[in-house]
Amino acid sequence: MKANLFLAAAALSIATHAITAQAATETVHYYSEAVRCNAKLFTPSNHGASSSAAAVVLAPGQGETRASIEPVAEALATRGIVALAIDYRGWGECGGFLYFGEPVRWDDRMRFSQQTTTLRIRRLRIDPQAQVIDVRNAITFLQSVPGVDRARIGVWGVGLSGGHAIVTAGSDARVRSVVAQHPLLAGKDEPRAAFAPTPQQQTMMIALARTGAPADNRAARTMNANEATVALAEYKPYWYLEQIPQTTSVLLIAEDSQAAAADSAVKQLDGTASVLRIDKARHAEATDAAVDWFARNL
Repeated sequence: MKANLFLAAAALSIATHAITAQAATETVHYYSEAVRCNAKLFTPSNHGASSSAAAVVLAPGQGETRASIEPVAEALATRGIVALAIDYRGWGECGGFLYFGEPVRWDDRMRFSQQTTTLRIRRLRIDPQAQVIDVRNAITFLQSVPGVDRARIGVWGVGLSGGHAIVTAGSDARVRSVVAQHPLLAGKDEPRAAFAPTPQQQTMMIALARTGAPADNRAARTMNANEATVALAEYKPYWYLEQIPQTTSVLLIAEDSQAAAADSAVKQLDGTASVLRIDKARHAEATDAAVDWFARNL
């Protein structure tokens, strides 16, 4: 069923624990490609190990941390849905990307070696595909939380992470429902084809291929910027729409400038899909719509 709605928005480690009248929160961690990622888990006040609750992973938008999305997670918990607001690797309180600060000797004869060296840690990278991996690992963690129904998992994202939600649903059949708020829908009207970098992107790629670990903050900022430019140019969430299973429901929250792309997107979907038009400034309406969607479809 498709509809268009029009309106004018797996290890558990407890670091903090708070309870409100309708939700409890705790800081937890999981691992994404062996890097420790911190997140905040929101559970309904009556949640317990014997519960069978739906659950949602929430991913921050471009350049943001989980603090920006925790109000949405709390709203979900007050409606009986477990919510996990995550940070990506290299952001917030998560571990970063590690590099050797000096040469380390190794070869294929070594199955294991222990050495002492300095490390450099790079943070604040924007790597869409790596962030999708983080989201998928968060799903795996969430499925291990006592009282969560593993078959009722959703993903919420905004902006760039709205694109991540679509890519995740098109890559991972465990996702049963998606809300993509003002999502990146790059790839519309572009034929599926191998990536052909522009001359400027090619120059960046050559610089990256010939450069080792950054030696200081300035070099790290340059490397981050070049990597992000190339990675975002290759990232086409729209192409994943046709891979989303019919059993996965999708809500796209879009403002008027995104309406054509969003309307086109839902036509690529075989299952329950809707477009809801809400201006970006109307955060409360978008949150209410997302919570209602998950409550009905998970």
